[in-house]
Amino acid sequence: MGVVGSSLTFLLVLSILIITHELGHLIAARLNGVFVEAFSIGMGPVLFEKTDSKGLKWRISLIPIGGYIKMFGDADISSVKETIPIGFTEDDMERMSIHRKKPWQKLIVALGGPLFNLIFAVFVLFFFAIINGVPQSNNIISVQDESSVAYTSGLRDGDAILIANDKKISTFVDFMNQIVESHGKILKIKYKRGEEIRDVEIKMYEEKDGETVPIKLLGVTQSTKHMSYKKLTSLDGIVFAISTTVTFSINNIKSILKIVTGETSVKSVGGIISIAKISASSAEAGIANFVWILAMLSIMLGSVNLLPIPVLDGGTIVISAIEWIIGRQLNKKVVETVFMVGLVIVAALMLIGIWNDLSNCKLFR
Repeated sequence: MGVVGSSLTFLLVLSILIITHELGHLIAARLNGVFVEAFSIGMGPVLFEKTDSKGLKWRISLIPIGGYIKMFGDADISSVKETIPIGFTEDDMERMSIHRKKPWQKLIVALGGPLFNLIFAVFVLFFFAIINGVPQSNNIISVQDESSVAYTSGLRDGDAILIANDKKISTFVDFMNQIVESHGKILKIKYKRGEEIRDVEIKMYEEKDGETVPIKLLGVTQSTKHMSYKKLTSLDGIVFAISTTVTFSINNIKSILKIVTGETSVKSVGGIISIAKISASSAEAGIANFVWILAMLSIMLGSVNLLPIPVLDGGTIVISAIEWIIGRQLNKKVVETVFMVGLVIVAALMLIGIWNDLSNCKLFR
């Protein structure tokens, strides 16, 4: 897939995920009596706008990256007076401003976005399971890239992984778990090729400028030649979709916490280039792979936004929960300071991700 195709795929994925997220906020806001001024598909200058009976301006904007919603009162945390929409009074806006809502209502509005991402993932995985079928994982790998760590270590297409780090490997997921556990360490593998049993030890790290840098990718995928799919019943599909969403959400949060605590190097943080590569490669691999990756990225967006970091929805949820418990609003200056700290944290992680992406592209070597 060329640069144009990869870019379009990335924009499509990003737009679907963000629009789903903002739609969740929109529905939660309306259910709690918050006046939503605008819902935009895309960013920047407005190309098309239509106002519905509730005063909501539905927009299509020029830059096809995601979208946003604008709630009355969220322009400033101190709730400075905003322009009153035509057909509404100042009392209406005072009543429907997001900052005049009770803490539990603010909490629900903040929760709506990430919750919708997770619900979207459940629906996608459900239909994936009953229409395409769930891949029946096995321990046979595919190694295509001759420059990959796997290939240079001696692993080849069709090898069956028997044991990794003294753990029996029955499925590809088992093997992937051991790869993740081995970041920055030694990965010991016992595998079968034909009738021969072999052993290999792979360094999942490299030395750069006197620093040990963990290797994130081994360069293996599950062999599609030996892959079979099983279509699930509706009931089994629901169980599969929910359990997968919950499991991946928990694992995603654990991975982020490991980075925060220093257990995992910040060099493992990926940015928009990584997401673009994943989106493009999944589209090339077929619609089933694309749908699967779309669900995984939706889970990632939803679970990350639940982290108790100011600026993210999770930060708003925590602040609203505290105000609900103590029965009063927190000091505005304190909240503003906390949000600024959160903004710095999120911005720093984004910059680290972009830097890691560019470094992996070897643009500065």
